[in-house]
Amino acid sequence: MEQRKPPLTGSRISLERAVPHPNPVRARTRFLEGELEDENVSRAEVRPPILDSWRRSRFFGVDADRIETPYNADFDPHSRLATAAGPVLDRLSDALHGTPMCLILTDSRGRVRERRTGDHALHRHLDEISLAPGFSYAEEYVGTNGIGTAAEEGRTSHVFGSEHFSERLQRVSCAAAPIRNLASGRLLGLIDLTSWQHTASPLMLALVREAAADIEERVLDIGSERERAALRAFLTSRPGSRRALVTLTDGLLLADAAATELLSPADHRRLREIAADQPDGLDQRLLLSDGRTVQVRGEPVAGPAAGGAPAGYLLELRIVAERHEPAPRTPSRTLRLPGVIGSSPVFGSAVAQLVRQCEQSRWTLVEGEAGTGKLELVRGAHRHAGPTSPFAVHDAANARGATARWLQAVFRDLAEDQGTVVLRHLDLLPSSVAVQLDGVLCATAGRSGWVAGLLTRDRHTTAVTGTTAPAFTTLTGRFSAEVTVPPLRHRTADIPALAAGLLARHSRGDDAIRCTDAALRALSRAPWPGNVRQLEGSLRYAEAHRTGPMIEETDLPPTLLSQAQHPLSPWESTERDMIVQALLDHGGDKTKAARALGISRATIYRKVTAYGIRL
Repeated sequence: MEQRKPPLTGSRISLERAVPHPNPVRARTRFLEGELEDENVSRAEVRPPILDSWRRSRFFGVDADRIETPYNADFDPHSRLATAAGPVLDRLSDALHGTPMCLILTDSRGRVRERRTGDHALHRHLDEISLAPGFSYAEEYVGTNGIGTAAEEGRTSHVFGSEHFSERLQRVSCAAAPIRNLASGRLLGLIDLTSWQHTASPLMLALVREAAADIEERVLDIGSERERAALRAFLTSRPGSRRALVTLTDGLLLADAAATELLSPADHRRLREIAADQPDGLDQRLLLSDGRTVQVRGEPVAGPAAGGAPAGYLLELRIVAERHEPAPRTPSRTLRLPGVIGSSPVFGSAVAQLVRQCEQSRWTLVEGEAGTGKLELVRGAHRHAGPTSPFAVHDAANARGATARWLQAVFRDLAEDQGTVVLRHLDLLPSSVAVQLDGVLCATAGRSGWVAGLLTRDRHTTAVTGTTAPAFTTLTGRFSAEVTVPPLRHRTADIPALAAGLLARHSRGDDAIRCTDAALRALSRAPWPGNVRQLEGSLRYAEAHRTGPMIEETDLPPTLLSQAQHPLSPWESTERDMIVQALLDHGGDKTKAARALGISRATIYRKVTAYGIRL
């Protein structure tokens, strides 16, 4: 299909003024005033598809004088539609170079995903009317227009100037064609050409029809090639793999019998998330919904095009939760440990596993991200199982510069043969000290008390891939059980209780400060890379900055309300904070915030997306 050239490629387009009807302005005015009721008269004054669209727009309650359309920037740039449309858009953009036209690709709901125009005046005007990436041009939001009307009718549509339902769209004309999956008939998206009203051409219809046909054939070819590549990778890996095997593609999940028994639908979604977060390959642990922990290793499957998007991801899963007994299922009732807050199923499973290891005095590796509360959880399990026995903590961070003294203290407590000994931050141990500590553990392996080794996952990953790998592997091999503490973003149901408990802990008066519902919703939406420790710091900040008896959403740190995809420069941080403050000042109304900042609505939506601002 690539060798087929669209009409007019390599030549300038001759633009002819298109007048679709003698007087659509007067017809629209009469329609809005309720005068076009007679079927014969109305269809004589306005084209039938336009009149039908006006009626739908009125039914949807579209404002004829304003543009208020929702925004959603979530779009996979490597999706089948984006990959198929790319070369077609490139070719058409070259053909339209120097003309006052804009080329637009949308998804099936009319949300703009790509916009290409070389005309600066047209570019600015489209920003003003929110015909920009992320905004929806469905009829239910903006009324009659090429994109929304084509989506509603399921066929090519053209709307010229005054035929638009909204007054603000009447300076432009547009033509759009639906893009379908030829195998299933499902609507995938739309392609649209938009120009000034006075430069519109009937050729716009022919161009979008041809472009849609090209994209549809490419979608079919790419989809088949991707799925065949993913299936080949899955089939060739199965004979040599002793682990559960999964292959993910755009719309399919292939799993062998072991993976099918292991994974729930919630686990499927989580696998897609971590594959998307680490597209170049992954090697990490995942806590499943039933409480078991698996090691997930995976790599992308090469797609049909060299250097293009991968066809999918091939993943191997190995259970690492326990070695001598079946992995526990999610408990029906969460154990309550002293000083530990949380009742979500995924957290309750970790609590139950840890308490069982403590009661059985099985040496346990406790790992998780920084700030998840590993030490507090171990302390709570100890108090639950043996509240009167000794509890000693030895932090490996203190071993540097005082190695001999630190090792002697560890040996002394291990030799006591009772109580709990916690070895914190094992991932910080230098290779030489790890070897010496391994000798201490070997010498005290018969003790009857519990030993817990704490690892921070990110540093642990770095350690085991560096020069300390052999010594570290030997050291961790002394532990017969492993428990993973889930990150806060996987247990957001616990945030209200955690917030209340943390605020009560630091309260100086009789009545603990509380969060409003809006503040709790904001806390639940935050990504929490620093986990419970970051939550505690954010609440301390909010408590210091509050202006009323309760913590409001506006009291939270601005950084908590955004999630930028890259480290921000000082200027970007300042700009982000200004946008957050303007949004808070205007109750989250982006239009009012943009007006206060002196920028367009389209610009503030782009900035909100770029900085990951969530209100």
